[in-house]
Amino acid sequence: MKRWCSHDRCDFEGSHIHVSELETMRHWKDDEEGTLEGLISKLRDGPKMNPQMEAGKAFAALMEDADDGVADGATRDGWTFTFSADFHVSRPPLREMQAAMPFETPLGTVTLIGHCDSTGGREVHDDKLTEKWDAEKYVDSLQWRAYLLMFDASCFVYDVFVARYRRRNDEIVPGQVTVAEYHRLPFYAYPGMKRDVQRAVEELAAFMFRHLPERFAT
Repeated sequence: MKRWCSHDRCDFEGSHIHVSELETMRHWKDDEEGTLEGLISKLRDGPKMNPQMEAGKAFAALMEDADDGVADGATRDGWTFTFSADFHVSRPPLREMQAAMPFETPLGTVTLIGHCDSTGGREVHDDKLTEKWDAEKYVDSLQWRAYLLMFDASCFVYDVFVARYRRRNDEIVPGQVTVAEYHRLPFYAYPGMKRDVQRAVEELAAFMFRHLPERFAT
């Protein structure tokens, strides 16, 4: 049984994992230099914040309230966003929705949790703020596959915004971002998609049960 709620009102009991953690493991498997200790640390402590991630979080918060667009020079959480190009972004009405979906695994029922930036009808959207437009890096993502299942949708859209940061000595100067491009990248449900997500959930559940028992209740 799927469950929807606003992202700040969900309480989950029992064994659960997050879609972002599925992505953490997927990236680790593709990283030839990734270590077991590094993966365990990321799953236990979460990602280490950097200026790009802080800017992305602020931009997502700004877009959450953007019913009629975002004004040039808008500020959120200490970041100011200017726009060097005009573009139109069509966004569904429901914002920051969280979903949960149980999966039966050899370890018992595991609930997969994730939240989208907006949803409506059969379409789900997620905002990305990135320094480089590269459609290929999203193709293998488990995020869009999982969200299509969890939100019972037929189309998942990455709203990708390309950012330019001020730098000093190759280090980002926090506080100002120029949004230079917008790209709409859709993905669609396909036969066998649930099996692919099921396999990823089982793999991560088994890993966490072995290496992070304090995070995984059975």
